[in-house]
Amino acid sequence: MKRIIQLCTIFCCGASIAQHHEQGERYTDKRNNFTHQARLLAYDGKAGDSFGYSTAIDGTTILVGAFKADINNTTDAGAAYVFVKGGSKQHQNGWYQQAKLVAEPAFAQDTLGGKVALKGDIAMLGVMRRDDKGEDAGAVVSFERTSSNWRQTKIFTAPDAKPGDAFGQSIALTDKYLVIGAPRNDALGNDSGAAYIYVRERNTWRYQTKIIASDSAAGDLFGISAAIDGDTVLVGADLHDAKAENAGAVYVYRFDDNKWQQEAKLMASDGGKTDIFGVRVAISGDTALISARRDDIDSLGVDAGSAYIFVREGKAWTEQVKLTSPDGRADDRFGRGVALSGDTAIISAMNHDANGKDTGAVYVYNKGSDGWRYTNKIIAKQSTAGDKFGWNLDLSHGIAVITTPYHAAKGNESGAVFIQELKPTAK
Repeated sequence: MKRIIQLCTIFCCGASIAQHHEQGERYTDKRNNFTHQARLLAYDGKAGDSFGYSTAIDGTTILVGAFKADINNTTDAGAAYVFVKGGSKQHQNGWYQQAKLVAEPAFAQDTLGGKVALKGDIAMLGVMRRDDKGEDAGAVVSFERTSSNWRQTKIFTAPDAKPGDAFGQSIALTDKYLVIGAPRNDALGNDSGAAYIYVRERNTWRYQTKIIASDSAAGDLFGISAAIDGDTVLVGADLHDAKAENAGAVYVYRFDDNKWQQEAKLMASDGGKTDIFGVRVAISGDTALISARRDDIDSLGVDAGSAYIFVREGKAWTEQVKLTSPDGRADDRFGRGVALSGDTAIISAMNHDANGKDTGAVYVYNKGSDGWRYTNKIIAKQSTAGDKFGWNLDLSHGIAVITTPYHAAKGNESGAVFIQELKPTAK
């Protein structure tokens, strides 16, 4: 399948961006030009678990959330599964299930694992509907690994928690910092949102500060997404209205002069109504990848979706390029998931009809001397209509983890995860 791709240049406020497909070349469908795609299933998975609703990877460890799993007859308490590659155990194409993580205590409708984060031997599981501090105030449960054994270590709740805050709807984690979003916190108006930062000292997490946007307003949902690399944090507010109603914005914070300070506010130069720019964010070094999955693209259709690359020089952030799907269609929702590692970006389109209606696809972009370029498209080797491959994803050291919580291998919406090594097939 081929189609003509044209280069578009858009001028806004004196800045120019390239709406990037294949920069003047013909688009050739490069589907799964990779080796080694593996599918992971929960060993005790069952219908309705939504295994794969969230995921994270760090090195050779993968964490997968199943937020609708029932625990000891407790409905929708939620769980998360840990998979490890290699070692003496070899299952599921080289990956084996090391642990199943559940909260103690667990309650009905907690939905543990709606969001997960992983760094080294530390796992963080979001429980945005937990009621410890009021109905749906939310929490995050941490687990730590010693050798191959995982144990629950702490339940985080916001120091100023209120019912309905959804604390834990987003999580970002490094060796030193933990960022937790509470997009329905009422800091500057109903559902204006907030994020909380914790610092790790002497193997213990200590609450450090609460951040809110400098111009936050009711309904912005600041904290709907979060990402961190080093001393820089991104926080999305996908319903911010500065550009247009629900066009969205992303705020950048940096730890400087012994405190977290807002460094920049990022918005799409061509942002429009209901684009929800910032609903997903990723950062690697001085590069940010930001989703606008409901962006209407003239050449593709309503809600085709897009993603933006911003780069930092010193303390100044500049929009570098806008990425759109090379074969997108209306309602693909390109940008449902974004992940960034060095010079590689992956972006999912959960409603793309690659192998049937809403089977989903993931697109790979690489940065070269001439900028960011589309290089490959990934589809699931085992899929059925409605799987929504790419519901969530993550990327580490050339390994992409792509989830399909609606996959039915163990019953309707039992869920699955696909592991794709981003190493092109030799020709």
